[in-house]
Amino acid sequence: MSRSDDQQKAITTTTTFRMTAAERAAIVSAADAAGMGPSTFARVSVLRAAGRTPAIRKRHDAIATVIAPVLGQLGRIGSNINQITRHAHIGGNVDSNALARLRDEMERLTRAVLALGGKPIS
Repeated sequence: MSRSDDQQKAITTTTTFRMTAAERAAIVSAADAAGMGPSTFARVSVLRAAGRTPAIRKRHDAIATVIAPVLGQLGRIGSNINQITRHAHIGGNVDSNALARLRDEMERLTRAVLALGGKPIS
């Protein structure tokens, strides 16, 4: 579950506490295993101990961080291809074979990028 914009803005105060290096390492390790940063992990753990159900924001893994902008660019290219298609449908001069090759290449690229992230390919 992700925090909404209102919840994100509401997190405005900071609490600091001391711990040993071994305790810090244990928190970082547990946070990594849970897919969170150490601060989020500590906040979630403390709120659960206090009987609250906190919103949890999971950390993106490294591959997701790299793939996200590439998928965004592929989406924009796909949008441009759709605009060319609309132009063709209203009588504009567009090579249908070239358009089909573009569409196929976009699909191939999208599948390749999604495969990098281990996402299911439909």
